[in-house]
Amino acid sequence: MNNIREHQLVAAHGALRQEVISLLKENELPTSDIDESKILFALTKGSYVIGTGGLEFFDDCALLRSLSVRPGWQGRGLGKIITRQLEQVCREKGVADVYLLTETAQGFFNKEGYLAINRADAPLAIKKCSQFITVCASSGILMHKNV
Repeated sequence: MNNIREHQLVAAHGALRQEVISLLKENELPTSDIDESKILFALTKGSYVIGTGGLEFFDDCALLRSLSVRPGWQGRGLGKIITRQLEQVCREKGVADVYLLTETAQGFFNKEGYLAINRADAPLAIKKCSQFITVCASSGILMHKNV
């Protein structure tokens, strides 16, 4: 079992941000809409990036995105570590409602307490974001958790 102290989730800037984007591409996750307004994080072990996560903050909610784990490191609970640390960032910013869109990881996020909801029930800010409109247009499952 992985000890959370072994891994550090850090904000990704500069070259580290590019490593995060490369890992997202390697895991076939969308990167076309990632700009400087999207906060990216790297889960590191030493100086090695083993996972990624991202957040977009809106007035009263956040969008969790860009969650990935490097092939070879998957199946070790790292996705849970990343998810829980991103939720902690949200709590620290006073944001309790976290949403995400997924096409392949509904089962994982269900286990983490996220529930699928009707896309029509998304807050307006989420409906206006690029991931909702274009990246995961009609195919993405919208999920919500109060953290």
